[in-house]
Amino acid sequence: IDPTDRPEDYVEYEIDVERAVTKAFVRRPEIASARKEIHREEVELRFAKNQRLPSVNIEGSYGWGGLGGTPRDTAFSAASGPTTGFGDSLTDWGTDEGGENYSIGAVISIPLGNIEGRHNVSKAKLELRRAKTRLKRLEQDIILQVRDGARNLKSAQEGIEAAERKRLAAAEQLRAERIRLEHGESTPFDVLQREEILVEAESQKINALQLYRDSVAELHRAQGTTLEARNVVIGQVMPIR
Repeated sequence: IDPTDRPEDYVEYEIDVERAVTKAFVRRPEIASARKEIHREEVELRFAKNQRLPSVNIEGSYGWGGLGGTPRDTAFSAASGPTTGFGDSLTDWGTDEGGENYSIGAVISIPLGNIEGRHNVSKAKLELRRAKTRLKRLEQDIILQVRDGARNLKSAQEGIEAAERKRLAAAEQLRAERIRLEHGESTPFDVLQREEILVEAESQKINALQLYRDSVAELHRAQGTTLEARNVVIGQVMPIR
């Protein structure tokens, strides 16, 4: 296995908090979702306001009616028996052999009082304010997350530098103690103590590197740039699906 990242390597970040916050507002999917919710509530409010207005509906119909038998000349014809045949009517119904009929009209509705319409408008306004408040609260949370991530990352980088200085000092002390042992000015016990101090310093640097990588991941999450940092492009996956 050939790892692409070495555990002991790290990149020192110069963090601009304002730019990071701006990037987070563009990249975070929660922000996009909240803005779409506001747009939806704005549409709902316009619809509710429209429902308070008078409405005019145009209605019309067109078709054929079934006819059959021999029609009377007048309403007072002396002919006896049925003047139409039910079977013939069914045959002619829905065809151009039947009687053509059509109608057209308009229905005007004027709401009086319109208590329900005003209530719906008030409700839509309240939902729109709630959506805007949720967006504002989300933006504030993101600002705090970015600032915390930047502060933690800076602290982690300083911790790595401090741990490295401590490790170098412990390594130098161990080297000097071994030289003293070679000249009979020290004991094996003193050398073992210096080795333990070096191991402890190396362990502290490992912990500092782990904290650094956790801080980097947290900052990318706060900015919404995790996929970008890992060179993952969703658009290349969609056509495969």
